[in-house]
Amino acid sequence: SGECVIVYPEGTLTRDPDLWPMSAKSGAVRIALMSGRPLIPLAHWGAQHIMRPYKKELRIIPRKRIEIRIGTPIDLSDLPTGDLSPETMRIGTERLMDAITALLAEIRQEQPPATRFIWKRTSKGEQ
Repeated sequence: SGECVIVYPEGTLTRDPDLWPMSAKSGAVRIALMSGRPLIPLAHWGAQHIMRPYKKELRIIPRKRIEIRIGTPIDLSDLPTGDLSPETMRIGTERLMDAITALLAEIRQEQPPATRFIWKRTSKGEQ
């Protein structure tokens, strides 16, 4: 009790060329609906300046700034607890990603793209 679980809903680093959130998996919503626990969105910006995607070197000098925003719990009360149907998962996941994108837009002070980047892994690992 009193613990939290952090889930990165995309399941990978974003492949969006402008580093906006992309399509997500449903695990975070699934956990929230199965447990009855709140789903709280969080966005962060700046980590990409410390460690570039798919690189192993850290770039900590000069100091970098990382901003984190934590949103209010997402209302899933209209979705039946324990209903793990694809439609329920889609609705909940869309709400989560909309909230994360809005938080990131606040941090970046930019308008996010109208549609989310969709990345699907192929047998070779790339889209």
